Amino acid sequence: MTSKISYSKFIKEDIRRRGWLLVLSAVLLLLCVTVSTLLMLEASLSNVSQDELAEQWNIFRAIFPGLLNGSYNLLLFAALLLLGGLCAVTGFSYLHSREQTDFYHSLPLSRRQLFFISYLGGLLIFLVPYLAASLLAVLAGFAHGFFTLPVLGRCFLSVLGGTLAFLMVYHLMILAMMLTGKVVTGILAAASLFFYGSVIGVLAADLPTYFFSTYHTGAGRFWEKLYDFLSPLPLFGQILGNTAYYNVTEDDRYRYISTFSYYLRSLVRPANSHSLAVVLAAAAVFLAVLLLLALFLYQKRPSEAAGNALSFPITAPFIKVLISVPTALCIGILVGSMYSGSTKWIILMSILAVILLCGLIEFIYHMDVRRLFAGKYSSLASLLGVAGILCVLQFDVFGYDTWLPEEDSLESMSLDISQMYGYFSYPDTVSRSTDHPQYPDLLNGEICQIQEFAPIYELARSGVENAGKGADKMAGQELESLDSSINAGTRETEMASRESESLDEQVYITVRYNKKSGSSVYRNYRVSAGEVLDTLDILCQEESYRKILFPVFYADYEDISAVRLTDIYREPKILDLTEKEQDALLDAYKQDVLNVDIRDLQLEQPIGELSIDIPEGMQFVGQLAYDSKYNFTLGGFYLYEGYENSLALLETYGYTLRREIDPEDVEQVKLTETIYTEEAPAEGKFSVPDTSERIVTDSDEIAAVLSQVQYTTSRLLISTHAAGTSAEILLTGNKEPTYYTLTDEVRPSQRDMN
Repeated sequence: MTSKISYSKFIKEDIRRRGWLLVLSAVLLLLCVTVSTLLMLEASLSNVSQDELAEQWNIFRAIFPGLLNGSYNLLLFAALLLLGGLCAVTGFSYLHSREQTDFYHSLPLSRRQLFFISYLGGLLIFLVPYLAASLLAVLAGFAHGFFTLPVLGRCFLSVLGGTLAFLMVYHLMILAMMLTGKVVTGILAAASLFFYGSVIGVLAADLPTYFFSTYHTGAGRFWEKLYDFLSPLPLFGQILGNTAYYNVTEDDRYRYISTFSYYLRSLVRPANSHSLAVVLAAAAVFLAVLLLLALFLYQKRPSEAAGNALSFPITAPFIKVLISVPTALCIGILVGSMYSGSTKWIILMSILAVILLCGLIEFIYHMDVRRLFAGKYSSLASLLGVAGILCVLQFDVFGYDTWLPEEDSLESMSLDISQMYGYFSYPDTVSRSTDHPQYPDLLNGEICQIQEFAPIYELARSGVENAGKGADKMAGQELESLDSSINAGTRETEMASRESESLDEQVYITVRYNKKSGSSVYRNYRVSAGEVLDTLDILCQEESYRKILFPVFYADYEDISAVRLTDIYREPKILDLTEKEQDALLDAYKQDVLNVDIRDLQLEQPIGELSIDIPEGMQFVGQLAYDSKYNFTLGGFYLYEGYENSLALLETYGYTLRREIDPEDVEQVKLTETIYTEEAPAEGKFSVPDTSERIVTDSDEIAAVLSQVQYTTSRLLISTHAAGTSAEILLTGNKEPTYYTLTDEVRPSQRDMN
């Protein structure tokens, strides 16, 4: 039995054999950890005043641990991937050479000992330089004076996360080396293992969207949370993010983190971050399974496997099917998305891709063009697998789009209307600072789960009926009909009736069904705007629901630095109000939105708008964070004729909302009209309309144009359609004109325009 001393000598010899990698690892980690940290500290603190120094220290206390594990450092992130792969390949590449395999296996060492000699050698090649570089970076942080004991503890945790992330790549690459007999195929196998779970996740989430009109991924599903721990890629990001920002609040995490790993994990699977204990436990289990599996395969691996594509030929057909089916579907999605998500292209390209992939994989197996289709049965299984999945989706075999749960099986429901977010603006949709509340979660918010859900259920029933009839096709036919009438010269008649028909137009909604069993199901539907307004009218009878809906209830009065008023002149004016008057005005506006008929937000025209100035908070320039001293303006607090409380208080404060533009204030008007030809374009061709422009300076004509000017076309669900004529009005004393659309009433005739 080999003694401990000789065993350690073998490890030292293995490291000496890979001396170039040790040097590369030391240089890379020194640059990526220590030097990059020093440069960032110097760049951020060199020109900071004494008053701003404390804030910068708070920033670095939050982000500094992320510099040590790649969560806030893209270069280190890449270095972890690179070094993890190199340490595994250089340590076990002898398995891919028959001469080297015979030599190593002739040594008086068991396979288990040989495995751990190479394993520990590669680990030390990374770990020693990494710990040294991290220690130097921590000392640099101490030298700059912002370190505290909690920050130091988080730094140790961050380094642990970086080590675990390295091990994730290291173990995965070792496993790939055991499964293959060539370095090239080993690298391909490692990449496949690393991304395979993510590809499956993307397919599960995205492929149905091209086939099911009501498809919605949902939120918080068990399988989505489980996915984070079954695929190396999202777990890799989870390790880095959780260990770098442990004990940092969610607000601070959102304020300070602009990290590659955070967005990578969100891109792959937008699930909530898991707790540190859960992530560390999952990482430990995952790493142990990979290591034990690699060791087991090494002990079972035949020596003659060197030089072959796969170490275990019996696995070839299974690997071929597992790789070709999801890859072909991904290629189909990629090509289909280039053609507006056409399912026929997805089907065609997926079938073609799986045939080509089967041939490519067989070529990799045999390196012989004559054997491209050697595995006939596995190729047939792959083709049938792709075709079967596409058939299930294309023909909706399980009735996904027409599914509607029994009403008595539901505990509650919630409703989200996507078009409303073009009307409402919430603080977090304008600023990334989470000092302000986020926009309401109308689907998952606890208060939005409606117990008396009959109106929402009927709306969902209508959506199911539309899906069964093919709402998208119906909408397309309506659009083609409208285009034909426009091109036939009947545009004025059509546009005159669009306002009354707007409630028949379809909008997108998302419904959440909360079953009594505890599960939740999500669906997307298209329903008419009129039906949505009917449902909203009932829901908004509850004051609590209105407070969720209207952005004014998300504004913190203490953060508001100013209130602006905009009327028909489109010149936002800061109101000269005391803090008490400002608060009273916003309270009056709240009272108005609590009393307004929801239908008026769609059918009536706003006459003005209030907006508020809110501090920007934390901003980013690259990786550098700073506390902005500027404000952003949050608008969308529309005023209507029925808002008596707000309008009366504005009058009291000396501000009268102007409804019309005084012709005396106008220097000139430029009218622009879109002109459609009488002949419809050929099928499949796009017709670009002509435009006609004219400058108006005559006072009578200006007055006629001003009588048609409207404040805005924004509505709650469906925006009003412009009449085809717009006006650029240059006010006296202004350098830039203001753009307006004109109402459909008494438009300038084509003859006048010419």
